[in-house]
Amino acid sequence: MKTKKILLQITLFASLLGIVACTEKFLDPTIPQVDEELYFNSEKNAQLALTGCYSVLGWDDSNFLQFWLGDILGHDAHKGGEGAGDNAWIEPLLRFQYNANNEGLINPYKNYFIGVGRCNKLIDGVTKMSDNLIDADMKERIIAEAKFIRGYFYFELVRTYGKVPLVTKVLSPSEYKQPLAEISAIYAQIEQDFKDAALILPEKSEYTTEDMGRATKGAANAMLCKAYIYQEKWSEALAIAEEIINPTAPAIPQYHLESDYANNWAYPHENGPESVFEIQFGNIPGGSNWGDQNTGNVYSIFMRSRNLDAGWGFNLPNQNLYDEYEAGDPRRDATIITDGEILWPGTADEVVADNSTNWASNIDKMCNQKYQLPFSLQAENMSDDPNNWIVIRYAEVLLWAAEAAYHTGGDWQSYLTEVRDRVGLGASPYLADPVKAIFHERRCELAMEGHALWDIIRSGRGVEVLGQFGYTEANNHYFPIPQAQVDLGGF
Repeated sequence: MKTKKILLQITLFASLLGIVACTEKFLDPTIPQVDEELYFNSEKNAQLALTGCYSVLGWDDSNFLQFWLGDILGHDAHKGGEGAGDNAWIEPLLRFQYNANNEGLINPYKNYFIGVGRCNKLIDGVTKMSDNLIDADMKERIIAEAKFIRGYFYFELVRTYGKVPLVTKVLSPSEYKQPLAEISAIYAQIEQDFKDAALILPEKSEYTTEDMGRATKGAANAMLCKAYIYQEKWSEALAIAEEIINPTAPAIPQYHLESDYANNWAYPHENGPESVFEIQFGNIPGGSNWGDQNTGNVYSIFMRSRNLDAGWGFNLPNQNLYDEYEAGDPRRDATIITDGEILWPGTADEVVADNSTNWASNIDKMCNQKYQLPFSLQAENMSDDPNNWIVIRYAEVLLWAAEAAYHTGGDWQSYLTEVRDRVGLGASPYLADPVKAIFHERRCELAMEGHALWDIIRSGRGVEVLGQFGYTEANNHYFPIPQAQVDLGGF
C-alpha cells in the first residue's frame, strides 16, 4: 500500500507521515509503508510518527537563519565562502534589504510548518488511540514530546517572521486558508505547549542513554523561559530559570557547567552536563552525499576553512568579536581559530590552521572553532557530519536568570559571576552598566552559536548596533513571510 501524504494546511506543501531521519539512536527508524488512516494502530507506529516530528528539527536548510546566519547578520562574523556570488541570497540580508522572494527565507517558513503539521497530526492520532493500542503513560509522553516540538517550531516562526497563522489541529480542506495570528496569541500557545510538556516529560537523568536527546522537563522549562525572555516577562522568566537552577525538592538539579568550557563542543561530550537541549545528528549508514536524507549535519563543512581541502569557509569571526573578549578569557580561543594556530596538537589529526589571504573572503583570517571536527571524525559524505547542535546550554539559563533578575531588581550579579568563574574571570568590567555587563557576557559566552542577531533585535539595540549596515526597526525586526505563502494564504 502506498504511503499516503499529509497535506500541510498552511503552506499547502505535502509532508510524508513516514520519516526522514536526521538523528542518533532513538531516531533511527525504518520507514513504514501504511495508509495514513490506519497508521496510529500501535505504540511502535506512534513512536515512528514522533520520530518524524523530531526529524524536521535537523533539516539543515530550516536552520540557517537560526544558527550561523545569526552570527553573520549580527555582524559578529563575515559571510565568507568563495565570494559574493556564493550563496548570493545572503548578500542583501547583510545590508538588511529584506525581500519576500529571497530564497533563503522560504525553507525555514515552509519546513517549520511541515513540523507543526506533523505534530498536530501526531497529537490528534495518538489522542484517539485506545488503551489496548498504547500504554497510557507512553501515550502521555509522546503527546508531551510533540507539544514540545510544536512549541519549538512556533517559537522560531514567531521570532523570525512575527505574525504567522496559528494552527493547533488537523484542518479540513475548507480550513486551509488561515489568517495571521497576533504575536501575543502565538506566544500564549507556545507557553501552553511548553507548560503542558514540562508537566509530563521525564527529567534528563531519567532517560536511558539510547533515549538521550529527547525533549525533557528541563528543556521544556528552558524553552518556556526563553519565550518569556523574548516577551520581557521578567518575573516569569526569573521564576522558571530559578526552578531549573535550584529545582523544588524532591527534584534535584539536572545541569551544571562543564569544568572546561571547550568541552561543550568536544564530540565525546555530546548531551553532556551543560546541555539542556541539542538537535541530534549522527552518521547512520545510508543516504546520499547531500541533503536531509542524510542523518548528519551540513554546518561543520560550511564553517571549516576553504584551505586544507576541509570546507567551504562561511561564518568567519571578525575582529570586532575578537576584541570583545577580555584579556585572559579562554573562551576566545575556544571560539575562534586564528591563522597559523595548531589544531588538535599531539594527535594524528594535528594540523596548522590555514586562514590565509589566498582565501580573499576571510577578511580577518579567522574561522569558527565551535563545531569543528578533526579529520578522523569528519564524515565521508559532505553533509553527514555527526556532531550535534546545541540549542540551549545551562550557561544561557544562568544568563537569562541574570537578565531577568536585573529587570526585577534582584541579585543579577551572582548568576553572572557563576558563568565568569567557570573561565577564571573576576568581576565584570561593566558592573556600573548592568545591561552592558549582561550582553557583553552573552556575546562572549555564546559567540558563534547563532545568538548575535536575535540578542541585538530583542533587546532593542538594532539601530544602535546594526544601523550602520542598514537596519531599521520598522523594516527589519522580522523577516518577511515568503511571497508564495502570502499568495496562497491571502494575507
